[in-house]
Amino acid sequence: MKKFILILGLAIFPFSPAYSDVGVDEVMNNFAEVIRFPMLSGTFNVKMIAQNGDTREVRARAYQKVMSAEQLNLLFKFEYPPTVRDTSLLIHTYFNGDPSQMWIYLPAVRRIKRVALEESGGGYFMGSDFTYADLIMRTDADYTKEIIGEKEIEGKLSYMVKDTAVNDELTQLSGYSYTINYYSKDDFFLYGRDYYDLQGDLLKTYRVKDVFKVDERIYPIHLVMHNVQSEHTSIIEVEDYSVDDIPDSYFTTRSLRSE
Repeated sequence: MKKFILILGLAIFPFSPAYSDVGVDEVMNNFAEVIRFPMLSGTFNVKMIAQNGDTREVRARAYQKVMSAEQLNLLFKFEYPPTVRDTSLLIHTYFNGDPSQMWIYLPAVRRIKRVALEESGGGYFMGSDFTYADLIMRTDADYTKEIIGEKEIEGKLSYMVKDTAVNDELTQLSGYSYTINYYSKDDFFLYGRDYYDLQGDLLKTYRVKDVFKVDERIYPIHLVMHNVQSEHTSIIEVEDYSVDDIPDSYFTTRSLRSE
């Protein structure tokens, strides 16, 4: 069972999926290979822009590591603003269908709290336009996928892959009726995604503006999520990124308390 983890669209080229030069399984398999970094770390700078132009910024040191064939862990240690400094967030996600787990450390009360991550799908990550559900991996078996066309996104002609949850429970859990995903025909990386709300209206758009490449692997380092209904935008820029080894001990609840 496969899983995977993270503004302006140009011309659309409609066509029948039967005439695609690849099948949807090939697209997804290639994408899974392209994002397969054993470990990554970097500084996440998150800028949130309201409709009236007001901005808010959050900065965190982020760590990601594949722990086994069935598990990927994420750790965020927040540095800015002072109101969230030393707050830490640990996420364990699984490739075998087990539910993801999340813990948050709140320095003000010096307490680690476990969060039912699957139940917080509608909750927004640090007030940004990224939900917790957007951050965790999606199980391929939970979605039907079909290639519905091609579209140029961020200057790259891409396969349009429509994802629809296999049942109403998963649809409600995700908060989206379906998504349209844009995988580049050149390197199979996901450079964009459009999210449609439960009424079938476009809710928000995700675009990748810049990437970090190592050999055949690709990681997004400049991401934009724009809510077209509220006109709120979140921008993530990753700096000081590295593929150096990360100790397993980073991804334990004990590490959340280190300040």
